[in-house]
Amino acid sequence: MWITQNTLSNDLTLDDVLARLTSSDDVDGLALFGSRAADRDNPISDYDLLILVTRLPIGIFQMLTHIDRRMADIVFIKTETVDDVLSGQKRFLANSVEGMFLLKMRQAQIAYDASRRLQRAQDLVRQTPSDDWLLPPAYSTVYAAWFWQNHGLYQMKRMAQSDDPAYLTAVDMMLLACLSDVGRAYHSVRHLPWQGEKAAVRYWKQHDPDYLALLRECLATVDRAPKLQLYEALVAQALGPVGDLWKPGITAVYLDSPAQNSEQIDTALAFWESLLV
Repeated sequence: MWITQNTLSNDLTLDDVLARLTSSDDVDGLALFGSRAADRDNPISDYDLLILVTRLPIGIFQMLTHIDRRMADIVFIKTETVDDVLSGQKRFLANSVEGMFLLKMRQAQIAYDASRRLQRAQDLVRQTPSDDWLLPPAYSTVYAAWFWQNHGLYQMKRMAQSDDPAYLTAVDMMLLACLSDVGRAYHSVRHLPWQGEKAAVRYWKQHDPDYLALLRECLATVDRAPKLQLYEALVAQALGPVGDLWKPGITAVYLDSPAQNSEQIDTALAFWESLLV
């Protein structure tokens, strides 16, 4: 069995769940985040609950459950992880466990805080510039966004010229997948932490309404050719801060090392050219 049917929390109210968790010796803190913490709760909102624990029997990255017959996302954070954050001696990537914890604590509503670790973390993120506790994306992360967005677009433009239904259906499938990824690429190249699609939409609404309008137009377009043109414009805008779209005749390379840098990429490109001399 991979799931627990009829979980106990499904028949309990949120207050009941919080009370039971508070009484556990393993629980040091509780915080609500997401729409409820931001006063955007509505009938379809889920519960987002962060549980600070003194121990875990096994590493848990994410858990989905139900509370009061409503879906609930549960995030477990260990006290030793928070202690590392509070030491003030490190900065963390936004997509690390520590970085995601700190970003969630910006808007979280603390429901229980036995050791005041959660309050100290919240004070840190609210009173300290984010550059003091967040690292910018690694070069390899930004490069990956540039490479794979260009690569996907270039492949789709090639395949869309075919009369083969298999090619054209593949283009339609790729467009569906890439429309989600281009939003992440937009954030990566601008050193913006990715906090989910809803947060991204709200960011674009405030800071880049033209991009959001273009995205919505692309999502609403059914015909393949204009949809692909709109997607190309989206990729161009998303990658604008780091470079232009690929043009015919170029060579680009992606390395097998997750820590690739510009010097290694130049070496790989020079190697390709040397093979042709």
